[in-house]
Amino acid sequence: MNILAIDTSTKACSASVYKDGKVFSKFAIAPQKHANFILEMIENVLQQANIQGENLDYLALSEGPGAFTGVRIAAGVVQGLAFAWNKPVVSVSTLEALIWQAYEQTGLTHWVGCLDARMKEVYCQTGYIEEGVLVSKPAKLMSLKEAEIVLQDTNAIGDILPEYPDLVKMTQKWLEAYPAAEAIANIASQRIRQAILVTNKLPVPVYLRNNIAKKK
Repeated sequence: MNILAIDTSTKACSASVYKDGKVFSKFAIAPQKHANFILEMIENVLQQANIQGENLDYLALSEGPGAFTGVRIAAGVVQGLAFAWNKPVVSVSTLEALIWQAYEQTGLTHWVGCLDARMKEVYCQTGYIEEGVLVSKPAKLMSLKEAEIVLQDTNAIGDILPEYPDLVKMTQKWLEAYPAAEAIANIASQRIRQAILVTNKLPVPVYLRNNIAKKK
């Protein structure tokens, strides 16, 4: 099974190829430069894996939530590649990627993924790993008060520490991290084996908040 995965949903930008159980990745912190880097990263990981795009079996992306421009970049790039190479697509939540990263780093199975949604709100998603497979609830946009309830005495991972340190203090264990395409590829491989969430439709971004331009 050969999968190309990308993520451009936060300050981080990454691409990864999952090839027969081995993973080849490129990761960088590159705020507002994702469009400049992502195609070069894709070419790099394809070369690392010694595979041509036409020989991939699937494409995968982080669908969001995250930065509005960032999630559109990932969706646009995968739309173009899926059309050109005629490949099916697996979409994975940005927060699910964080949960998987936390599990791989610690071995702990229950986590909450968190990202700063700006405007005094937080994106949160709870999930756990069972028999090596990620199981999660839907991602939600939460007020700080709602996030306080969800994060109380939990294991959590994400990027909210600089902006909301009081929320982080409520957790039992906290990991500061950005999502990575390697986790997207691993989760996609699980879902392909389970024959779920694979589609020939072009991917679309998941925003959770659609009224960012509206003023109260």
